[in-house]
Amino acid sequence: MRVVFRVDASTKMGSGHVMRCLTLAEALRETGASVFFISRSHEGNLNHLVSKKGIQVLELPKPTRVDINKESTNGDDYKDWLGVTEEQDAQETIDAIGVEKPDWLIVDHYSLGEKWEKELRFFAKNIFVIDDIANRRHDCEMLLDQNWFENMDIRYDELVPKGCTKLLGPKYALLRQEFTEARKTLKPRNGTVKRVFIFIGGSDLNNLTGMTLRVLMDPELAHLKVDVVIGGNNPHQDEILKLAKACDNINLHIQVNNMASIMAKADLAIGAGGVNTWERMCLGIPSIVISLSDNQKVQLSDLNSKKMIHLIGGINKTNKNIIKENIIKLLNNPSLIMNQTNRIKNIVKGAGRNIVKDFLIGNLSNFQWKVIKATQNDLKLYWVWANDNKVRENALIKEAIPFDEHVIWFEKKLVDNKCSLFLIFVENCPIGQVRFEIKKDIARIDYSIAKQFRGRRMAKRLMSEAINKFWENNSIKILGEVLPENLSSANTFKSLGFDLKYVNGNMIFTKELNEVEKAYA
Repeated sequence: MRVVFRVDASTKMGSGHVMRCLTLAEALRETGASVFFISRSHEGNLNHLVSKKGIQVLELPKPTRVDINKESTNGDDYKDWLGVTEEQDAQETIDAIGVEKPDWLIVDHYSLGEKWEKELRFFAKNIFVIDDIANRRHDCEMLLDQNWFENMDIRYDELVPKGCTKLLGPKYALLRQEFTEARKTLKPRNGTVKRVFIFIGGSDLNNLTGMTLRVLMDPELAHLKVDVVIGGNNPHQDEILKLAKACDNINLHIQVNNMASIMAKADLAIGAGGVNTWERMCLGIPSIVISLSDNQKVQLSDLNSKKMIHLIGGINKTNKNIIKENIIKLLNNPSLIMNQTNRIKNIVKGAGRNIVKDFLIGNLSNFQWKVIKATQNDLKLYWVWANDNKVRENALIKEAIPFDEHVIWFEKKLVDNKCSLFLIFVENCPIGQVRFEIKKDIARIDYSIAKQFRGRRMAKRLMSEAINKFWENNSIKILGEVLPENLSSANTFKSLGFDLKYVNGNMIFTKELNEVEKAYA
């Protein structure tokens, strides 16, 4: 596989987008995939870090606006993060991709949306979007939002095309393998706090890190051991370094590769939203949290309402007194810490990077598969799948199906007791459909797989699951008709033990329920 990442880092937008993409890139590379990044040369970029990992980075030109990376991000100003127009960025990205279409173009950027993705549509086989804020439409085959929201199951319903695979929630959080390993050897917690971990974003333009360190230097809190992590692009490094050197109980770590082992020692964390929220939860660390931007407010508020974090509030309402009050409150109430620990311990199990990787490469054999009868709610999804270019190319009737005709056909089939419309789900994501239509003593079978899962050797499993479901209530012969040029489908039928004969140039495959299969049907 060839995978291209379009992602940026800067002093303004921070490092989180690049770091989670790097986590996924390394997981894909372990499978043999070829990966490279396309990143703009913003002030505070992490292109050198990506290159250091042995991943090629194609740099887009630095924006000409001198203030583009200077201002603090605390509002809906994401368009400014790009530094150029979407049209310019799209063309520069197309030029960087070159003539060979990647199997996946992975986009992690709040400044890019449907307009940009449509420009890139013909230069990548599939588009995968990583998002958090659900504030714009996307044109993509797959979308990941690894955050927890009260309404996370429906947030993107009107923002992505029908048929888009949505991976939603911290189950899919892109955490490095070190967190999965560290989780296996976690020490038991009792609510007592002796060691504190601080990480308030890679760049932390407002220097909340320095503010928090000054609080922990207070004589009332000086007994606590402190580990503080900052990014290599933190503009306040010198000041933080001086604070750390002034106190024997403070250990400063800059742009670390062993975050999990540092965090695992902590009894309490002080941090922001973003990826580190899920890293803390993976390791069961209770946390005091500060919201850094508008896009974090709803998510952190939802988590706070479920007592999964202890939320102070936003940047504008945070000062040393408030931080100290909240630390002391938790230190004096071990039950509050244990309550939070118990609520978060199973929210993030650290397998997200591998789950997302497997969805991208189509390695879904170890996930839960379900066959469910289609309902009226699936009408548009079936229409989108039916009009996919490849589906029409392999169909007996080549013309696109008008929507009004599809509505009549679909609603008729739903109530036809001679017809079975089955949707096949993996991890609650629909990946394809299989239809059986009974005529006399035979059932004609038809199937299709969603575009993003084709070429991943899933047709045999998909067909087998549906056939077994069909034979639970029927025992008649199944027939499939395949055009001579559709060798992929032909091989699928052969692998399932169908008999083959030719009729009018087409391949006719048939299979009967044998005695052994009847015993298990």
